[in-house]
Amino acid sequence: MLLLNKILLKMAKGLWPWIIAILGLKLLALAGIALFSQTLSGFLGGMAEQPLSPAVGQALLGACMVLAGELLIGEAEYRCTARARIGLRKRIFSTILLLDVGSIEKIGMSQAVASAVDGIESMQVYYSRYLPGLFYCLISPVYLFFRLKDSSFGAAVFLLVVSILLFPANNIFKKIVKGSATSLVWESFRELTGYYLESLRGLSTLKLFNQDGEREKNLRGRAENFNRRLMEMIHSNFVSFLFSDGIIYLSVFASVVFVCTQLSRGRAALGDAIMVLMLGYGFFASVRQLMFSTHQALTGIAAAQAVSGILDIDTSRPRITFNRESVKADAFPGIRLEGVSYTYPGRDSGVQNLTMDIQRGMVTALAGPSGSGKTTLSSLLLRFFDPSKGRITIEGIPYAAQSPEELREKIVLVPQQVGIFSGTVAENLRIACPAATDRELQEVLGMVRLGDWLAASPEGLETDVGDAGDKLSGGQKQKLGIARVLLCKAPYIVFDEATSGVDADSERDIWACIAELALSRTLIIISHRLSTIREADTIWVLAGGRIVESGNHRELLKNKNVYYRLVQEQAVLESQGPAGPVKAGVL
Repeated sequence: MLLLNKILLKMAKGLWPWIIAILGLKLLALAGIALFSQTLSGFLGGMAEQPLSPAVGQALLGACMVLAGELLIGEAEYRCTARARIGLRKRIFSTILLLDVGSIEKIGMSQAVASAVDGIESMQVYYSRYLPGLFYCLISPVYLFFRLKDSSFGAAVFLLVVSILLFPANNIFKKIVKGSATSLVWESFRELTGYYLESLRGLSTLKLFNQDGEREKNLRGRAENFNRRLMEMIHSNFVSFLFSDGIIYLSVFASVVFVCTQLSRGRAALGDAIMVLMLGYGFFASVRQLMFSTHQALTGIAAAQAVSGILDIDTSRPRITFNRESVKADAFPGIRLEGVSYTYPGRDSGVQNLTMDIQRGMVTALAGPSGSGKTTLSSLLLRFFDPSKGRITIEGIPYAAQSPEELREKIVLVPQQVGIFSGTVAENLRIACPAATDRELQEVLGMVRLGDWLAASPEGLETDVGDAGDKLSGGQKQKLGIARVLLCKAPYIVFDEATSGVDADSERDIWACIAELALSRTLIIISHRLSTIREADTIWVLAGGRIVESGNHRELLKNKNVYYRLVQEQAVLESQGPAGPVKAGVL
């Protein structure tokens, strides 16, 4: 079975020079073995007639060819695997960074991790060992046949035929023996990885509800399922190797018996018999190496399906691109949406026919019940994905006429959960502006009320924030994220539930900072706390993915529509404690 997988071959761009180099080095080593064997067998067969010096020189040349080939094969395989790892992982990460939010949700963290780490490790063997081994397996028996046919034509034909039939015979035997398919092994491994990562992320929740024991039991079951399938596959491969080795050694033995019989009858010379003895196993060495790498190649093919699923995701819809020719500027000073619609693939939720203006220098708020489309709208404003219909402009220039890099200089996001990376405070801030000075870093930290904390930290800006910021409180993480946004100096800032996961003191500090920012930046605020957006210049209210009303706080209350009902419902909820309504005057 020739594993010429279209997906893997398509991803082999840039690797073919190394694949050909590995094949060439293998053939060099084979030529060295043939030269050494021919020299030694010829010398031993005519020891009384041939001088020693030429034989030693030829044998030394053959040995040097073998040594050089084997050494350089290892180096070439290393270079090929390194190129494959770097190239494929770069393609995966570059693709993920360009995908829209809906596509990223579709991929999932576990699939992305398994594909980029273990998947690539499995695939690179296909390029460094299987493909060169496959071509070598097709060439080497034919080459050895022509080197051996003059010594013993019958033995050469027999060994050539068996070497050609061995690989398909082995595949037939594996089907008879049966075992877990490699695709099932990879699928169970991916499920195990995803379940394990999910368990780690939610460990505190599991312990809180005393479900960690049950989770451990399920995890053990998945691990045992993966182990069982893996052992079945290994057992199948082991038995097939025994079958193949049996045929190989029986064939070599049969060829030696044949040539020895010819020798005893005077139909073959001693040198010919030695030549068959030395090169007989060479007919099968390439086949045996190929069968060994086939198992890893099958794993790579299974992994390639998942990797291809990432690289080819959402190909029916245009990626985030920009087109200078689409520039049709208008004079509106802010962000304008004209008939904008977006629907997530496979889901009904999204936004429909949104037309709205976000005035420059003003505070604009987005309100609405859960699932109304607020976060989808913010993602469109940040161009995490493009609308399926409609047009968005910023400062009169269409989004489609700007690259993502250009747009990021104009509008940034403070999400509900800020991403903090391992390292120092300074390193996390300089993600937004690598050239920022220490003084600039201290200024933005002071603006978000982290100045006193920084002054009390012995290491200052070099304070280690821990793994993913685990040495910081929730409020400190959020403030650090806002400081990072301030550092990039983008004129438009989107706050998407930026205070939903912080304590009361941190929330007051953040809203005080937001109030100061409103004097110099254009703010778009999404908040579940309607009391925090009552001073916004304009509030756009969404329901069912559509804009149902707009205006300031007072105007919307007078309308007594969706916004009015939301305010009333929230007032009732805030007036109640855990045990029911609180007494008047307590709050």
